[in-house]
Amino acid sequence: MDFDAFATPRFEAEVARYNKWREDLAKSVQAYHDWLEKTKQLDVNQSIRFYDLLENLNRGRLLLAFLAEFSRGKSELINSLFFSSFKERLLPSNVGRTTMCPTEIFHDPNEEPYLKLLSVETRYRDESISQLKNMPVEWSRIRLNVDSPSQMREALKALADTKRVYSLDARMMGLIPMFDDSGNAPAEDEIVEVPAWRYAMINYPHPLLTNGLAVLDTPGLNALGLEPELTLQTVPNAHAILFLLSIDTGVTKSDLEIWERYVKAGLPAKIAVLNKIDLLWDELKTPQEIEAAKMRMIESTAETLGLEPDKVFALSAQKALLGRIREEHDLVRRSGIETLEKYLAEEIIPIKRQLLAKAVTNELGTMMAASKLTLSQKLSANQHAISELASVQGKSRDLVMKLWAAISEEKEAYNAALAEYKVNKQQFNQRRIALLEMLNPMKMDALCARSRQGMDESWTTVTLIRAMRELIRMMNEEFDRVSTAGEDVKKMMAAVYNTFHVKFKFKEMDFPPLDFDGPRARLKRLIDETDKFSKDPINIVGLEKRFMIGRFYTRLVEAARLAFGQARSETERWLIQVPQPLEHQIQAHKEQIQARLDSLQKVNDRKGTIDAEMGKLNAARAELMTQFGMINGLMTKVKDIGPAGG
Repeated sequence: MDFDAFATPRFEAEVARYNKWREDLAKSVQAYHDWLEKTKQLDVNQSIRFYDLLENLNRGRLLLAFLAEFSRGKSELINSLFFSSFKERLLPSNVGRTTMCPTEIFHDPNEEPYLKLLSVETRYRDESISQLKNMPVEWSRIRLNVDSPSQMREALKALADTKRVYSLDARMMGLIPMFDDSGNAPAEDEIVEVPAWRYAMINYPHPLLTNGLAVLDTPGLNALGLEPELTLQTVPNAHAILFLLSIDTGVTKSDLEIWERYVKAGLPAKIAVLNKIDLLWDELKTPQEIEAAKMRMIESTAETLGLEPDKVFALSAQKALLGRIREEHDLVRRSGIETLEKYLAEEIIPIKRQLLAKAVTNELGTMMAASKLTLSQKLSANQHAISELASVQGKSRDLVMKLWAAISEEKEAYNAALAEYKVNKQQFNQRRIALLEMLNPMKMDALCARSRQGMDESWTTVTLIRAMRELIRMMNEEFDRVSTAGEDVKKMMAAVYNTFHVKFKFKEMDFPPLDFDGPRARLKRLIDETDKFSKDPINIVGLEKRFMIGRFYTRLVEAARLAFGQARSETERWLIQVPQPLEHQIQAHKEQIQARLDSLQKVNDRKGTIDAEMGKLNAARAELMTQFGMINGLMTKVKDIGPAGG
């Protein structure tokens, strides 16, 4: 399949540039890992963290979430962005035939193209979509032949499949409300139509997807409400949300509900797309009148949603697709899609670069700074050793022995400081164990058990929010206790650092903070989502609703466990980072003192000449400069996160 003729140059170029930067960064991180391993500066836990970080870098997908009510044109916009090369409409987007389940589109080059579908009957059980992704037997898999548009089209029609089930079954799966608008419950033997699939995954080799882009298509308010996992984790973790509206209806009540519940309070990279602007293309109006009408709709939409007007894009997905299929570049330009693609290229992709760079900095920042400090210290000591040898060149052996004695005295003082440090390190280890015990997973189990006591057998929305608020309160209290204990550890180690700084001129080092902002933000999202769920008028007390509330609470607790685990991971990483720079400098300083003594001993014993020892020192300096350049290069790549970088 030839994509080049239909490519969107700026967007595709920026995605490719991002992917190249990501690959280069991963290679630099791997080189840093190999150097640390070669120089025996890496333990098992650190190796595991490197592995996880490299996995994150190698996956590193940029996720765009498309949110909208039905019939707003999401599938058509995705068709025009990714599937126009097939010369026809690929994702179902006709009236009455559109994507019925959340659909994830990406490319995994390690597997052949496929469509995987998760049966809606899995909603009877408690497993989340994330858990079910690790259960291949639960998915229907269809191989995709990307060289056959007709086979692709037929296969993807499954996304619009529905099935007819008894209303009782639909209610047990949480697919329909307990009561209609009139307060009447449907008869248990009534037949209703529901989506056939709960979730879909499309592995497809488009250049944008191959270079790390991924798309989430979420069909309608009801589909979002049915899957707490989407609103608690997937959508909040997207790098941008594209919220689609139709220019002929503007912002409807249901549109505004999606915006208020799932988009407004989320990440800053959210934009509105006013689709179907071709409805304004009236041949009886001048281009100026059409443009003025479009701008009025943009300004009105921006005001309603509380967005800046430059975050609202008016376009015609259908005309963009048609223009690309027919290769009518004027129609593509007039459709407005290129303005959206330009924004995605210039504003959204740099956000993902920043997030990945931050991940590397969070995980390796202190380690890289420590390595740079240590190498700087070694270079300084190397130059000092060269100067020492130069000062005794051509001098008497007595002078060599005096210098050797002075360095030996320096070594004894240093060994005394090391003995004192061992005592301090034992105290640090005791506090480290106590800190991690505060975040023991069994503690989370106890918190959940205490919170669950707030929910009686009725499982009402009132008891749901009470139990969730109690759980979040207790978790935040644990985080506060850990933060306070962390400050005590920080003060103790700062005093130890200062001793070596004063006595041995070690470089000063700023301590990283013990930061729980990420876990706390997750907890706030859980409370917000609980409030929204509890205020939804359809979530009234009833037998099936009790099951639904119970399942929702289970999902909330699962997300809370992730936040607790994230806090523990942050603490483990911080506890490694705090002593690491000092210990690297301690070891390097010890080796340098011994090397200076060994050089002078060889000269004194006539087992080596000063010139030979100088040669070794100069060779060591060259190697240190190479290593210093490697660290600087990695740190530069992490900082080089602007759109022109890479």
